[in-house]
Amino acid sequence: MREDAAAKGRRLLTEGRLVVERVDGRIIEATCRGDTAAVYRLGFGREAEWWCECPALGRCSHLVALQLVVAHKARDGGWAPLEDPTPRPPPAARSRGRGVSPP
Repeated sequence: MREDAAAKGRRLLTEGRLVVERVDGRIIEATCRGDTAAVYRLGFGREAEWWCECPALGRCSHLVALQLVVAHKARDGGWAPLEDPTPRPPPAARSRGRGVSPP
C-alpha cells in the first residue's frame, strides 16, 4: 500500500529526517532527507508561503513534517502560528517553473 503525504511526513519526522536550521521572526528554513537519501531545502518565507525544493506537486511529505513541528511549537507558545498553509515554490524554483503547486 502506498503511503500518502501525511503519513510519510509523520514517518520522516519520527525517523529524525527533518532538521530545522533557522527560525527568524516569520521565516523558517529546514532540510529534510527523503527516502531516496536526497536532502531537500524547505521552509516558510517572507511572503507568507510554504515552499519545498523537491519535485513533488502539491503538499509534499517534507512540508507535512515541518508543518507538524511548527503547529506543535505554536501550541506550546514557542513560535507564532503562521497563516497560510498553502505550499508554494521557493523564489529560485519559481523562476525555473519548478516547485510545489497548491493541493
